Amino acid sequence: MPQRCMIFVRIMREAREREMHELSLMTDAVGLVVADAARRSITKVTRIEMRVGELSGALPHALREAFPIAAQGTPAEGATLVIDEVKAEVRCKKCLRVFNPTSDGWSCPGCGSYDAEILSGTELHVVSYTGEEKECLSK
Repeated sequence: MPQRCMIFVRIMREAREREMHELSLMTDAVGLVVADAARRSITKVTRIEMRVGELSGALPHALREAFPIAAQGTPAEGATLVIDEVKAEVRCKKCLRVFNPTSDGWSCPGCGSYDAEILSGTELHVVSYTGEEKECLSK
């Protein structure tokens, strides 16, 4: 039976700009999953689930395109990638209204203030992965 391992790992992005930003991020994510799988004697990763926030600086479609390249030659090669896209949500510090900022700006629809605290949308992490142990593969 496949083993489902729940992990919560933040992928820290380096301050410097890199070529192929999403490929670099996905390579880091796959590396974290593969390292954790090795510690658990999981030899084949079949599914990886991630959360990607609207404000994370990563594009979900580009991460999906980068995944097969990043996973090539690893136990995650051929795995399914599932990305949960998280909308940005902020709270106005003046009137405490919670709202979704738009591309037009971050002004509070209640009071017009621009002073807001980010509640969600910056996520960029692996939530879980599913894999099979060597013993399971030989049966």
